[in-house]
Amino acid sequence: MRVLEFIAPGQRAGVGVLLGDGVYDLTTRHPDRARSMHHLLNLPDWRDLVASAKAVDFALDDIEFSPLLAQSGRVFAIGLNYAKKYPAGGTPPPTPQFPPWFTKVPGTLVGHLQPLVAPRVSPTFDHESELAAVIGRRARHVPVESALDVVAGWTIVNDGSVREWQRHSVSAGKNFERSGSIGPWMVTSDEIADPQALRLVARVDGEVRQDASTGEMIKSVAQIISYLSTALELLPGDVIATGSPEGSGGGFDPPRWLMPGQVVECEVEGIGVLRNPVIGES
Repeated sequence: MRVLEFIAPGQRAGVGVLLGDGVYDLTTRHPDRARSMHHLLNLPDWRDLVASAKAVDFALDDIEFSPLLAQSGRVFAIGLNYAKKYPAGGTPPPTPQFPPWFTKVPGTLVGHLQPLVAPRVSPTFDHESELAAVIGRRARHVPVESALDVVAGWTIVNDGSVREWQRHSVSAGKNFERSGSIGPWMVTSDEIADPQALRLVARVDGEVRQDASTGEMIKSVAQIISYLSTALELLPGDVIATGSPEGSGGGFDPPRWLMPGQVVECEVEGIGVLRNPVIGES
């Protein structure tokens, strides 16, 4: 099943289930149980509620996609998790023993089809296509062997980066306003048997820039979840972006930065395509 957050006609926020080319509106039909995606994922029987979806309330063309979970929760992002040329330039850091991570603050990520904003303070705007795990229950000190059991589902993150500012600090370059995206939806965990066997692609104006397998990760999704859970309690609705392979703009010689007017597509096998146009900062 595919679960999404959206804005319905009349600017009402909702949580829905994708049914073909339409959306079943969980929020209208179950207002006491699905006020938001976070609210839904904190229910012990949320999977049963999602599985009960049977009728279309809105066509996809009639809704606006919201940034899945990104406005009301925590987004953790893993760095240096694929062997590649360091896209921020300069001397690359050594391959880490433990997965380095940073956070994406609310306002950084937009939803499917919403515009990414190329900042006016730097031309070094870049894309990174990533598989992301959505946590489905509270978890602390989770063994690697059972770490995938805490995953509610999977989504896609475009970890938009301003490489020049990333040299100031990772957080500076990774948290520009509306620089990345998330979505279009969460695919429930039962639909993906092995998160380390998925094709991951990024295209700019239809040209393939990134094309790799999640099996190329240095640290697996299970290892990442286990490691993060030793530092803090993971909560339902937490998002963990798992890193990006070779092919982002900073890895080309000369670099191929994103420009207003372009369209970025991030695709992960079994999930779908996260598509965003690029506009300039006004």
